[in-house]
Amino acid sequence: MEHLAVGARRAGRSVEQVDRPQLVVCSLDEDRELALDRSRELLTQYLGQQPHIMKASGVDQSLIDEIGKVLTWPAGPEEIRKAMRLVPDDAVQMITASGTAEECRRKVGEYIEAGATCPILYPLGDDVRLMIDTFSDTTTTGPAAQEI
Repeated sequence: MEHLAVGARRAGRSVEQVDRPQLVVCSLDEDRELALDRSRELLTQYLGQQPHIMKASGVDQSLIDEIGKVLTWPAGPEEIRKAMRLVPDDAVQMITASGTAEECRRKVGEYIEAGATCPILYPLGDDVRLMIDTFSDTTTTGPAAQEI
């Protein structure tokens, strides 16, 4: 947000005048572990193949290094499954909106509180209706969640 504000000022605008979309990987399921594992699979591939993105996202370097020992390029399904076991739930939820409906709404709310004006959900899983119903309900808690 700080860099956006600087750029907006240079353009003679305020940061409030700039649309700030944010792509958010969202894995929502009544089965929390299934939801987390869907995101964990995608995240594991990013950890192995895009370590600079993960470092910028706050992932601990030791986790990135451990994943790098298991995954080679191109990574096959067996390597990905093996590396997935190294990725803890908190890393999955730090970077994605994954888990139960409440957890996903809360995480999207965090993106809004951090400055996103338009969260764009990248759905993982097949229950699109559950995601639509979850995010069409505006009775979630917190000031930013009201904007969802």
